[in-house]
Amino acid sequence: MSFISTLKGCAMPLAFAALLAASNANASEPSPGVTDDTIKIGVTGPLTGPVAVVGGVAEGIRARVEQANAAGGVKMGDGKIRKIDLIIEDDGLDPQRTLANVRKMVEKDQVFALVGTAATPNNLAIGRYITQKKVPNVFMYSGVVSLNAPKWEVGFVPSFSTEADSFAEYLKANKPNAKVAFLYLNTETGQTFMKAFDGAIGSSNIKVIARQPVTSQDPTVETQLNTLKASGADTLVIIAAPRQGGEAIRFQSESGWKPLTLVTNLSSAYPVLQSVGLENAKGIITSDFLKPIISDQKTGDEGIDHYLDAIKAAKVNFVFANTIGQTGYAIGDTLIQSLEKLKDPTREKLMKVVHNMNGWKNPLLQEGITMTTKEGSDIYPIEALQLYQFDGQKYVAHGGILDFEGKTHE
Repeated sequence: MSFISTLKGCAMPLAFAALLAASNANASEPSPGVTDDTIKIGVTGPLTGPVAVVGGVAEGIRARVEQANAAGGVKMGDGKIRKIDLIIEDDGLDPQRTLANVRKMVEKDQVFALVGTAATPNNLAIGRYITQKKVPNVFMYSGVVSLNAPKWEVGFVPSFSTEADSFAEYLKANKPNAKVAFLYLNTETGQTFMKAFDGAIGSSNIKVIARQPVTSQDPTVETQLNTLKASGADTLVIIAAPRQGGEAIRFQSESGWKPLTLVTNLSSAYPVLQSVGLENAKGIITSDFLKPIISDQKTGDEGIDHYLDAIKAAKVNFVFANTIGQTGYAIGDTLIQSLEKLKDPTREKLMKVVHNMNGWKNPLLQEGITMTTKEGSDIYPIEALQLYQFDGQKYVAHGGILDFEGKTHE
């Protein structure tokens, strides 16, 4: 055989090998944090400190993940069953600690994605970093409007502007001449809410006559509340962290002021009301997107019963009625749904999945509320709320679900 014929004989296998190599090069390589039997997910939140109650988000996520792992793991979209290796770090709700935690989880622990990152300033603090590293930050516990890394982030809870719209709708229908006083978090949270509320009341007869700022670190808010009381307002809107929000709920009752009080979901959890006295919270209005859970006994509702089983097995540090912990559980379930739909275990494809949710359900969502996103135009999974009034013992639904699907605004 000549040298030429030998080359001809090698041509086909060489061409096939080149084609195979090109094919392999084009195939998506799994992102960091993924093996054939595990996927690593990071959580950072305030497990200690003055706002440790928000750590219920991380605890709720842990309960749902441990429940899934105990059942054998998650059958992901590529057909492989993986257990979730959950790494949880404490940040005390300090944005700089959040960034340090995220760096450690991404660079040392090699997490695939972050889930349930709490608070607006904390999510803003990590936006640039996760964009550089191309790490998903999914189902944030933050009602932010302007995301800092839109390609790599998606929220979970309704935007603060959606909650503001729901409060404005309530006042238009029930107190159309309200004189409103705001106790507001002096962060993007409070600014977003107030801007949306001011726009929603428009040319109505509702007037905002006083505003007082608060931070989550303030030891007391009595000075601000006395100023608001003196303004002559007959309606108080509280946008504050749980401790300061609870103090405001107690003040409006015990001081003899007695305004109509609307409290954002941030500080209306049942344990907050217990801490300041249920009688002081009677009559307050709040909003929620989750089913009311008023007992730790089985209800016959499959979603609630699975939640109760999970938090008992996980020995979480929050009570069953804590809506912050419930939200964490719901976030954990949505993460699992996302992994079940993820056919290609890459970070890019995960973002594709969570930016194109279409009517997803969740075991703890109110009947009639689903999760929908649309890549490039709608980054808010939940845009509907139910208003509730506290009767001294429990929250009672007021009216029907307010649906703002596709209408979230700055």
